[in-house]
Amino acid sequence: MKRKNEYVKSEEKINSSKELVVEVEECLKELASETDDFKKSEFFKSYLETASKFWQYSCRNQILILAQKPKATRVAGFRKWNELNRYVKKGSKAIRILAPSQKTIKELNPQTMQEEEKTITLFFAVNVFDEAQTEGQELPQISISVAGDNYQDFKNLLVSFCDERSIKVDFKNLGVNGLYGYSKGGEIVITSTESINTQVNTMIHEIAHELLHKDNKELSRQQKEIQAEGTAYVVTKHFGMENKSFNYLALYDADHKKIMENLKAIAEGAKEIIEFVEGGLMLPLLSLT
Repeated sequence: MKRKNEYVKSEEKINSSKELVVEVEECLKELASETDDFKKSEFFKSYLETASKFWQYSCRNQILILAQKPKATRVAGFRKWNELNRYVKKGSKAIRILAPSQKTIKELNPQTMQEEEKTITLFFAVNVFDEAQTEGQELPQISISVAGDNYQDFKNLLVSFCDERSIKVDFKNLGVNGLYGYSKGGEIVITSTESINTQVNTMIHEIAHELLHKDNKELSRQQKEIQAEGTAYVVTKHFGMENKSFNYLALYDADHKKIMENLKAIAEGAKEIIEFVEGGLMLPLLSLT
């Protein structure tokens, strides 16, 4: 009887996770069919703001957090908050996101006709709560800004990032035609005459091209620019740096699948850069996962 109940609960979780995936798709379909350009722009900007705070999460979970609690700052499960001596306020509505779980199954190999074990990843719906929905012991303050007005240390870390990934970096005078940098497959060239802040912004943008587009010839130039600028925005926003404004309205002609593709690329590119830089800066991290 116990196994049957566990099976039913497991099925309920799987069905609930499917509902969340559908919810994300419906959200993006609605965005793709939206004729109000301002609403498209605001959604994209809001997504990037959310991604800068929840960069560890998948693109789908970032969208789910944005849709359910746009002003969320830190989220964690009920038990995790208790471990931090904070408690969910009575009546708080949970934010539903997806959590992975690995399961080992047996499958028949059609070639050998033998059963073989295979590990698969399933996703279940779980409840998390924002910090504002909790009360109790104050959380330690986390500073993720680079001290001072000079980002030379940050720039050095980006150069190290490129070294580890075999991306050649060259700083040179690119003239006064508004060109700050470019990438050309395994190499990025950055202006040497602009401010350190501008160089850092440009480096992140060009690094994103190398990470996401080096061997991708299928994407349009517009899509590549959306993904690179989006990645640069998320990274600079995360570290409290000044960032360039860019054309949020570049989602005009995208269907929901293309929008998802762009947001997923931005999430993955930003996560890879942020993880490396935070490790180099030795920032104090608060794990809420």
